[in-house]
Amino acid sequence: MIRALLFAVAMSLASPAFSAGQAVEVTSPSGIKAWLLQDETIPFTALEIFFTGGTSLDPDGQRGAVKLMTALLEEGAGDLDAQAFASARDDLAAQFFFAAGADGISVSAQFLSENRDAALDLLTTVLNNPRFDQDAIDRVRAQLLASLEASAKDPQSIAYTAAAAAIYGDHPYGSDDSGTPETVAALTRDNVQSAYRAALARDRVIVAASGDISPEDLGLALDKLLGNLPEKGASMPPRAQPNFVAGVTIKDFQGPQSSIVFSQPGLQVQDPDF
Repeated sequence: MIRALLFAVAMSLASPAFSAGQAVEVTSPSGIKAWLLQDETIPFTALEIFFTGGTSLDPDGQRGAVKLMTALLEEGAGDLDAQAFASARDDLAAQFFFAAGADGISVSAQFLSENRDAALDLLTTVLNNPRFDQDAIDRVRAQLLASLEASAKDPQSIAYTAAAAAIYGDHPYGSDDSGTPETVAALTRDNVQSAYRAALARDRVIVAASGDISPEDLGLALDKLLGNLPEKGASMPPRAQPNFVAGVTIKDFQGPQSSIVFSQPGLQVQDPDF
């Protein structure tokens, strides 16, 4: 409990502590690059790992595979089942978060300096040897199906889904990356393992770190965490070509409330008026 409280205090102090720092580029012995904002005055480290591609890498007919795979990363790894993994993480007062979006998979980790080696060992096991136990797959799949069922009854979700389909068509951006009840129900353990190998690879990783860790230690940690992942992942989807055609699309829905989504092209990031 004391370690958890110290961690929470350190987190609350992080933003002002980091504001005066200067980020530096770090290259691991094997060539993995990262950005580091070092601050030895606080007793913890925060690590962000981003794998580009994300749910846009779902194979045809397997929409939802990357989403399901990512949700299973915290459901056990190596010799630890889901409960044992959660216990090991909590004993270290560490926090791990895994999320999948249309453009990438994010892995966030925060841990105390005194537990850095053990926390990195645990995260290394997660990234390199996830279990994907069938009972965990069935449990998380049920959660995804329940979420899809709720979205199908939500006017705002229906409106956004219709807008994305109209703008992006057959591109992955044009469909719900959680999949459909049919595609999610049909996903197998082999599909999940294939999604893992396709999405978590060294050729698409972006890393940032901050806190109480030196460039040398970060470099060694990167090789430990990522060095054994596949060198290359699945091919990226084609660049999206949004199709903004004037018109109105209406989806009938029996309910007391309407949701409206307006869409139009916006400024490019490179535009001087952005």
